[in-house]
Amino acid sequence: MPIFLSRVRGDQRGFTLAELLVTVAILGIVMAAVLTAYMTGNTVGLTGENRAEAQQTARAAMLMEEDLRLIGLGCPPAGCPPPGAAPLAGCPAPAQLQIICATPTAAVFWADLTNTSTALTANVNAGANVLNVVTNAGFAVGNTIYLVNGGQSAQHNVTGAPPAPGTTISVNPVVACPAGAICPPAYPQGAQVGRPRLITYSWNAATLTLSKDAGDGTGLQPLATGIQNLNLRYFNASDVEIAPANLAANLANIRRIQISMTAQSAAALNRGTFTLNSTVRPRNL
Repeated sequence: MPIFLSRVRGDQRGFTLAELLVTVAILGIVMAAVLTAYMTGNTVGLTGENRAEAQQTARAAMLMEEDLRLIGLGCPPAGCPPPGAAPLAGCPAPAQLQIICATPTAAVFWADLTNTSTALTANVNAGANVLNVVTNAGFAVGNTIYLVNGGQSAQHNVTGAPPAPGTTISVNPVVACPAGAICPPAYPQGAQVGRPRLITYSWNAATLTLSKDAGDGTGLQPLATGIQNLNLRYFNASDVEIAPANLAANLANIRRIQISMTAQSAAALNRGTFTLNSTVRPRNL
């Protein structure tokens, strides 16, 4: 038998206690480092996800900004006739305005958010009940529409519009012309045919929910949850803030709206929080 094999078979020594302790210690250090790296990565990932969720929720402020920019679109300059009752608790009896309610947590206004409003392609004579328009897409029987020509305006109801795209809209007679009289066109070519709806944004502090009523008959619908705070501030033409207590008397003077919204993620662990501030100047005010 070779000498080196004899030595290997004859060496029956095992590991000493000191060697085992050193090995266990090194293994523990390595495992601790791996665990720390895993936990750190998991925390960073979860924090990022929660912050992204909060940012996505706060995007509701951007949607609100886009809609507020369209306040008054489709309405006569003096505003649309008021609805029959106050649209929200805490709102005064509505008047013929473009913004009919403004509070730090809610806004109610007229706007054509779907850009359905169109224009006349021919003069409309007094007593006419058919409007020639660029397009009748989006109009339906029963809609309330407004003919607008500068400071002149009139409210009418749609009595017929073809289901397929077309260029005419039937309405109740435009303006009566006395028999035998010579009446000029009630509304000239190019006059606006507006179809605004009453839009409502409202924040509920108890449920942390921002809701929107698009004026389509479905009522207030949740738009975003997890909204910790919503603060709407209103400014006049001189860019002076209108105090909340004075808003009801100054709805017609609003020219700029500032939005501040804070959103949080649903998860409590490593919760993400995001605050979005935005300012909007409605085009039609």
